[in-house]
Amino acid sequence: MTEIKRIAVIGATGMLGLPVTRALVQAGFAVTALARNPEAAKRVLPPEVAVAAADVRDEESLRRGLQGHDGLYLSLSVAPGDRPGDFHTEGLGLQHILSAAHAAGIKRIGYLSAIVQDAEDDWWVLEVWRSAIARIKDSGIPYTIFYASNLMETLAQRHMVGPALVIPGPGHYCNYWIAGADFGAQVARAFAIEEAANREYFVQGPEPVSYAEAAQRYAKSAPRRLRVVAVPVALLRFLGLFSRAMRFNAHMMATVLRYPEEFKAGAAWDELGRPTTTIEAFARGGEGL
Repeated sequence: MTEIKRIAVIGATGMLGLPVTRALVQAGFAVTALARNPEAAKRVLPPEVAVAAADVRDEESLRRGLQGHDGLYLSLSVAPGDRPGDFHTEGLGLQHILSAAHAAGIKRIGYLSAIVQDAEDDWWVLEVWRSAIARIKDSGIPYTIFYASNLMETLAQRHMVGPALVIPGPGHYCNYWIAGADFGAQVARAFAIEEAANREYFVQGPEPVSYAEAAQRYAKSAPRRLRVVAVPVALLRFLGLFSRAMRFNAHMMATVLRYPEEFKAGAAWDELGRPTTTIEAFARGGEGL
C-alpha cells in the first residue's frame, strides 16, 4: 500500500485551496504550501503549514519544493482577463509541475477541476481544463481528480460588492452547492485511501439550489445585513466589450447558469464522506465576510 504522509499544495492560499489546506492539516498530514510569496502565504495559512518558495513558471523551484513529499494537491485556475496565448497555470505551468513531480517521486496528485468542464461549449478556457485533465491522466503518476459544483465560498468572495450580493441571471438549472470545508474533508480522505488512486469524483453538496435561491438564503442568514442584486448576463456581456476580465466572468457565469447539472456524487459521498453544511450554516459562520 502506498501511504501518503507529506503533501505539497499549489494554490494553498486561494479561495478554494485554503479550505483544502486546512482540512489536510486537520486530517494529520504534514503539509507544505508552495508559494511565490512565502511571507504573504504565512499570514493566511494555518501555523502548522510549512511554506516553500516556488513558482509554476520555474520548474527548478518546483523540484526543490516537492522534494520529500508523497502527495501533491493542485488548486489552479485561469485568471480573469487571461487570453488563449498567455501563460496558464493549467497549461505550461502544469507541464512544469508534472515534470517536477516526476523528479521528486510524487506518489499521488489531487487536482481540482470544474463540473462544467464537459459543457457543450467551444470556449478556450474549457479546452484548457480538458487538456489539463488529459495531461494529468497521461502523466503516469496516480491521480485523483475532483469535478466540483459551485462552492459556497464564491457567494461571499466573488459576488459581494459592499453590502450587496450581486448575482447573474436568469439561471435555468440548480447547482449542488458545497462548502469548502466539506470538500476539503473529501480531499483529505482521498489521500488517505489507496482506493482513490486513479479515480475521478464529482463534488456536490447536500441539495440542488438555484443561483438566485442560494443568494437569498445566504443573505438571510449572514451575520450582517445584505441585499441581493440580480444582474442579467446580457449586461455583463455588454460590459465585457470594455474589459477582458468582465468578458471572462460573463462567459464563465453563462456557462454555469446554462449547465444542466445532475447529481453524480454518489461514489464521492460513499467513499469520501457526505457533505452536510447547508447554505444557512455556512452563512451563519460568517464565511468570507
